[in-house]
Amino acid sequence: MQSANRIIINTGVLYAQLIIGVVFSLFTTRIVLDALGETDYGIYMLVAGVVSMLGILNSNMANTSMRYMAHSMGSGDKENIKKTFNTTIYLHFIIGTIVVFLMEIGGWIMFEYLLKIPAEKVFDAKVIFQFMVITTFVTVISVPYDAVINAHENMLVLAVVEIFGYVLKLAVALYLTIGQSNLLILYGFFMLLIQILLRVIKQWYSKVRYEECKIRFNEYIDKVLMKKILSFTGWNLFGSIGAMSVTQIRGILLNMFFGVNLNAAQGLSSSAADQVNLVSVNLTRALNPQLLKSEGNGDRQRMLKITELSTKFSAFLFALFAVPVFFEASFLLGLWLKNVPDFTVIFFQILLVNMMLEKFTFQITEAIRAIGEIKRFQVTETFFRLMNVPIAFIAFRLGAGPTSIFNIALLISLVIFFNRLYFGHKIAGMEVGHFLRNGVAKILLPLLLTLIITFVIRNIFNEGLVRLLTVLSTSFILFTVFFWLFGLNRNERVQFDNILILAKKKIQIFK
Repeated sequence: MQSANRIIINTGVLYAQLIIGVVFSLFTTRIVLDALGETDYGIYMLVAGVVSMLGILNSNMANTSMRYMAHSMGSGDKENIKKTFNTTIYLHFIIGTIVVFLMEIGGWIMFEYLLKIPAEKVFDAKVIFQFMVITTFVTVISVPYDAVINAHENMLVLAVVEIFGYVLKLAVALYLTIGQSNLLILYGFFMLLIQILLRVIKQWYSKVRYEECKIRFNEYIDKVLMKKILSFTGWNLFGSIGAMSVTQIRGILLNMFFGVNLNAAQGLSSSAADQVNLVSVNLTRALNPQLLKSEGNGDRQRMLKITELSTKFSAFLFALFAVPVFFEASFLLGLWLKNVPDFTVIFFQILLVNMMLEKFTFQITEAIRAIGEIKRFQVTETFFRLMNVPIAFIAFRLGAGPTSIFNIALLISLVIFFNRLYFGHKIAGMEVGHFLRNGVAKILLPLLLTLIITFVIRNIFNEGLVRLLTVLSTSFILFTVFFWLFGLNRNERVQFDNILILAKKKIQIFK
């Protein structure tokens, strides 16, 4: 029951952070776009697109560190916990240095041969890129501290720090509205300072709060453990770099064939889709420490059960918001942005569909990482994901439109769907039929019914606030009811009722 209470509290904290973050991000992005203009904003999203990719890099590397921290915590051996922390942070210094070296080489190639940037903006773009290189290094070497806080399931601290970051970013955006010159460079510089400040706060808290966060390389470096972590981190990083490369090259291809304005559309659509995605990501963030600790304690069946449940509920939460947003994308983006760049709406809609498909199997990747046998899985998934690049390039050369690159990504995601099912069975012993029946099929019927009815209702009204509110309320109610009726079994309904009772008791305590 203690773990259940912790999940409830952490989920509540993360969703409070989500609501605050969405509100701040919507205002901040609109102000920045107005202040910089479409061209400068497009340049920032193109050159500093690595910022969004850092989320992928940070998440995967944090999972590596958190996995080993969870295993060591499960053993209860304090010396082993200290060895794990010191070994991981030592390796992250090495990895950070390598990543910076690769980024500098990649940056030189991009600016010399690939990117199409107005001549008067090239210097600004290069400065922004160097800011991102420094930010990347700071992020990589700080990952073990995030992993420790996550492994201890102290989501409140992480939420408070992130909210502080939202406030600072809004302040920077407001400053841009009164700035006179070099706004693009100033924006990049302030974003760098904010990232460094947030990392320093997290590191300081970890060192003060947790005994294992004391750096003593001479005393606690474990070469055997280092070899295991290095192998796991290497393959995990291989997958991360593959995913990041596809994201970055996608922007480069759009820039090469269609110009910098398409990068603004890509950046805005990705930002909007990421906000919708956070609804389900926060649930898995609350559940993943329990998943890792279950595997660390040798309880494979509980780990697989958490994988199945988190798949179902994360897909439900994502679709709950994604369905009405998909139908009302044009109106919502118009409310958010004064001027919506061409192709932003269709990019956004295809991204939502792609994310929905990814939700059905993403937690299988977390289960595989918890076990640690990731080499074959990462090689095959990265191979399929990288196929986005040559296929999209050929499509553009043959005269395909900008949306084709996202349609290709959707087809690749379907291949990855089956690849994850195969390795989930091969590595984790997951019964594919059981997973599809209880983790995926339980969502499909409620989703299909909601899509059909919402589409019919949407076409009754003209675009506007009335239709938006009608679509939102109808979709929310229908999907929730259908999920309760067809998505949950009897035991899950009973457990859900118990959670509600427990939550009410906790609320009464604070009154």
